[in-house]
Amino acid sequence: MEIRLEKQPEKYLASIDEPTRAKLCKALENIKNLEGNIVKLKGTGNLFRYKLEHYRIIFRFDGKQIIIIVAINTRTNIKYRRFQ
Repeated sequence: MEIRLEKQPEKYLASIDEPTRAKLCKALENIKNLEGNIVKLKGTGNLFRYKLEHYRIIFRFDGKQIIIIVAINTRTNIKYRRFQ
């Protein structure tokens, strides 16, 4: 599967320190294989949430070969209402 990043995730990954970036890149590999703590978000169609410690990754997956990462942020800063 292929992973594509929207603008916000690209900026977020560029702004964090190297150990955290490595941790989140490993999480993106887990998402690519659909492994880990993945939950479908209710009322959003095809949006899913991946949880890694206090980070949340919101992504769109339509069942084909492309996963689009919509948002990456900490638990306290991510707003789920924005995606409904």
